[in-house]
Amino acid sequence: MRSATVATLVLLVIGLAGPQSARPAAPAEGAALAPDDAGAKPSPVRVAGIVLKWIRADKEANLRRVEPMIREAAVGGAKIVVTTECFLDGYAIADKSIPLETYRALGEPIPDGKHFQRLAALADELDVHLVAGMLEADGDARFNTAVLLGPDGRLLGKYRKQKLGHESVRNTPGGASLVFDTPYGRAGIMICADRTEKDIVRRFCDNGAEFLLCPSGGMFGPKRNDPIVQARSRENKVYIVFVHPAEFLVTGPDGSIVDRTILGDRLLIPKDQAGSEVDQNRVFYFDLPVRRE
Repeated sequence: MRSATVATLVLLVIGLAGPQSARPAAPAEGAALAPDDAGAKPSPVRVAGIVLKWIRADKEANLRRVEPMIREAAVGGAKIVVTTECFLDGYAIADKSIPLETYRALGEPIPDGKHFQRLAALADELDVHLVAGMLEADGDARFNTAVLLGPDGRLLGKYRKQKLGHESVRNTPGGASLVFDTPYGRAGIMICADRTEKDIVRRFCDNGAEFLLCPSGGMFGPKRNDPIVQARSRENKVYIVFVHPAEFLVTGPDGSIVDRTILGDRLLIPKDQAGSEVDQNRVFYFDLPVRRE
């Protein structure tokens, strides 16, 4: 009887504890973890490209035109907004008939310039990272520059175009492939013709760039431009977001075209054609897979 009573008590205890199989087993050493346990996966950040025709040498008109598009991008969920190359001055370097002193006066001191400060206030108001192209004045030198503004309006950095070509008669080249920390990973910012130089682009990635942004002008489209951007993506295994007055293009790490739209066939319009049917402009979005902090 005593042994039967003990056996009954043991069974009751086991029953109250529940079956052992209901407890999750520890993974064996070296076993793959479930996705939820494997750490954060890359998640997308929305990047907006502002595809907008230039008005040559009119900073006020270009800023007035771009502002509602940047606002639209923020409403559309973009956290990184990218303009074209030298959007602010309308890529005035292309027109060598502009008197030299008039051209030089278009340069924007950074961070003290009036239009720069308005862009900074806009980034702060909208809580976006803003990449904006402009002619920079630094003492006697002029640079084709893209600034990176943070969501608090702070200047996070600026990049000066390295490959100038025809611009070298009035502009000074930059000397470094700079990379900037963002909450979404390390961003490299190159400008237009820089994309044609393997070594310039490679240095961005050697410096830790996890994705590349390319405000641009000049060549565009599937014949003259897109294979170049595809090659730089494939060589460096990175996404490139290319923003041009007539094209929005995203290339993937394998060199594929992930997104592309050609918008019209011109880069520039006269001021009196703003708002006409030739003034094709649009905000484009791409959800870029990136590392988040």
